[in-house]
Amino acid sequence: MKYRLDRHFNGYSNYEVKNISGQELVNFTLTFSFVPYTYESGWSGLFSAFNEKEKKGIAVGIGKRGEVHVKLGTGEQIFELRSLTFHLNYQVANFVSISFWGEAGWCDLCINGNISNRIQMPRHQNLIVPSGECYIGKYVDQHTYFSDSMRGVFHGRFFEIEFNNRYISYRKMMAEQLRGKIPYEKIDLYAEQNVEEDIYRPKYHLIPPGKWMNEPHAPFWYRGKYHIFYQANPHAPVWDNLCWGHLVSEDMVDWKYMGIALCPDEMGDEVDIDGCWSGSACIDQNGHPLLFYTAGDNSCLPNQSVALASAVNEEDENLCKWKKEGILIRQTFRDGFLGEFRDPFVFRKNGMYYILVGSGDAENGGGNAIVYTSIDLKNFSSHGFLMDYDYRCCQEVGHVWELPVLLPLSDGQHNHICDILLLCACQIEDEMVETYYFLGNFDEDSKKFYPFYKRPQLIDLGYGTFTGPSGFVTPDGRSVLFTIAQGRRGGREEYTAGWAHNGGIPLELSVVDNTLCVSPVRESREYFRNKTFEKRITSGESHMELEEQKLLENRVVVTANGEELVCFLDFGSDRYKIRYQRNERKFTAYLEKADRMISKYRNTDDLVYIGTEPISMEIFIDHSMIEIYLNQKKSMTLRNYRFRDAYHMDVESDGACLVEIWEYIKGE
Repeated sequence: MKYRLDRHFNGYSNYEVKNISGQELVNFTLTFSFVPYTYESGWSGLFSAFNEKEKKGIAVGIGKRGEVHVKLGTGEQIFELRSLTFHLNYQVANFVSISFWGEAGWCDLCINGNISNRIQMPRHQNLIVPSGECYIGKYVDQHTYFSDSMRGVFHGRFFEIEFNNRYISYRKMMAEQLRGKIPYEKIDLYAEQNVEEDIYRPKYHLIPPGKWMNEPHAPFWYRGKYHIFYQANPHAPVWDNLCWGHLVSEDMVDWKYMGIALCPDEMGDEVDIDGCWSGSACIDQNGHPLLFYTAGDNSCLPNQSVALASAVNEEDENLCKWKKEGILIRQTFRDGFLGEFRDPFVFRKNGMYYILVGSGDAENGGGNAIVYTSIDLKNFSSHGFLMDYDYRCCQEVGHVWELPVLLPLSDGQHNHICDILLLCACQIEDEMVETYYFLGNFDEDSKKFYPFYKRPQLIDLGYGTFTGPSGFVTPDGRSVLFTIAQGRRGGREEYTAGWAHNGGIPLELSVVDNTLCVSPVRESREYFRNKTFEKRITSGESHMELEEQKLLENRVVVTANGEELVCFLDFGSDRYKIRYQRNERKFTAYLEKADRMISKYRNTDDLVYIGTEPISMEIFIDHSMIEIYLNQKKSMTLRNYRFRDAYHMDVESDGACLVEIWEYIKGE
């Protein structure tokens, strides 16, 4: 019996279910033909008619890095078989057969014309198939399966399943597999997806075609293109088996997907078998673009190292292909917390390469970054921790620092004023993960960063939505910061939508009057050329209703001369109340009906001083994304999944006020 599928399975939701009746099999041969697009850490099922508790049935699946797994249940015992001498070929056609000969007690596993493994069972075994449902393209244990399971789905093109009610020897199966032909096809990691139907999916933010995204990292400019990478799981919209996705842009706004740049899935690659984790990029002294990333290998202790990758074809302005060059730096038992050693940030200055690696300091209990230097990226010197500080004064920075970033800051006139150290706090006691910063100076002689103050500061008051910093200096001298905007919705909602997370608008960082200034990159405003609304109110008016203004892809600027400005974003069942009070210097957001603060406020550290300037809120709305910039002094990133078709807006002020609304227009 042949069952021809010839279809894509998306890795998380579109498996098939067939009803079966219990039966007893003495001999059988089961064959599969398919192209695996990605793997997951657990089983991705090809075929499953299995009950672990009853010890009945058969399950065939793909494990990490293309290993084939088989479970056989006789009703009394479960026998397991896994590929041994040969595994699956990655992202090309594969043929797999399981030949069961119960009378002899054999079960053979053949892969692509090779015998990969055989197990010997007691003779005269019969396979008992349980009654119930058979799953094609998903691993399911009938006993423990529950309807909202989000794992175990095959990702790739499934061509055919064939069942023979007899044992076919491995020699015949090997010969038949060698004769098998499947036409070459272009790999489409996002086939069988329809994420655009989700009204909450942003349109003008940095975002991959679908599935899982975590922090963007390794930005650089090369031959007229900006490049950014991001933590990706192209298998499913869940955190697992992390790779590097790749996007390019001419203006840091309109990004194009370039595919997966780094991936741990291919057999024979022992550099990063447990993930290609975050890192950074650098153009070396000879003009070659390089990627520095965290290589995971749980078979080692420590299990994280700094690895290097280089572009395969530097004439390709999109740099679509990368090759791994191996491990550069391994953690020693003297360098930070053991097993906490990741997210290298690399920059070059005065002929020297500097590498900051996030870790923790056992002496004071807080996070820190270890500093390494090299003149050739072959030999490295360790200089200890980047910053000396009292962890008791700022425990919100966590026991481990992730994603350390060090950038120069200017006054907007290309005059270097100071440096900024950014970090993502990790392993925090009962706190939301946040991105903090210190202003100060990096000293090349001591290899230390000297902060101007003791307490860490926040760029964004959105309470954990704005995280995952990375940054670089543009060719025209701007220090630009990239971040992830956490999705802030449940795993089941992400699974149903088919995507999770996106990047924030890239930010320009500068210093004015010893204060950090943050503003969306100037290129972003070029996409809001169509002004759809403008209204002025005098100081005698205190409230302005803009109910007719439906907002989904807009830039709104509200400027007020009074002591207080409140912007309401109404989405039907409730509304966000975004408020700035000049006298109290408080910048807050509330869910109005619940009277619940949804922004971050620690203490005086988070007060925002704007002096006598008019209060200005620049608000970017992009479906579920809301970003507010207060006088370019502080930002607030929020998410909202409660509107039906659009937002509506109201404004309150105790002084004269101007409201302008621009509509997003995608560039040509």
